[in-house]
Amino acid sequence: MKTTSCKRFTLIELLVVIAIIGILAGLVFPALGTVRNNAKKSKASSECQAMKTAIVMYESEFSCWPGTVGSKDGLVTNYVEMCKILTGKNSKKTVFFEVGVGYDENKGILDPWGKPYQVILDADYDGKIDNSVQAVKEVNGVNNRSGQDLRTKVAVYSYGDQNETDLSKLAKNKKLVISW
Repeated sequence: MKTTSCKRFTLIELLVVIAIIGILAGLVFPALGTVRNNAKKSKASSECQAMKTAIVMYESEFSCWPGTVGSKDGLVTNYVEMCKILTGKNSKKTVFFEVGVGYDENKGILDPWGKPYQVILDADYDGKIDNSVQAVKEVNGVNNRSGQDLRTKVAVYSYGDQNETDLSKLAKNKKLVISW
């Protein structure tokens, strides 16, 4: 009489395989988070450039800025209204910035982390944004360009994935996503 023997995995072998899978998963998941965050930074950088281009196109078409500029700092004070204008709610119904999922009628165009972008405009139309603007000063300080003005009419930035809004800390840690 023949007996057939079945090969089966032992409990130890199964536990070893599960442990190896667990270790590999533990190594892969943090890397995926980093990749995801880098993709968001890349998207935010691209959107900063696109918004900058849209604002310049609007200014070229209408000979004025699409938003109200703060006193001396050049920061846009009515961001939501500016976003509406750029997305087609202007006198010519021209769309300067096409938005996808990152748009909220009450908050404007949002970065990949769900926060509004910050926009600085050349308030005095001299072709530059003064170094006295806090964000410009902080970024220039980190990049060894202290005291230099930005030779651009529009600058857009995002706070990135941080809940921090202290520009000094964000600039030092290179966490700001900027268009300049």
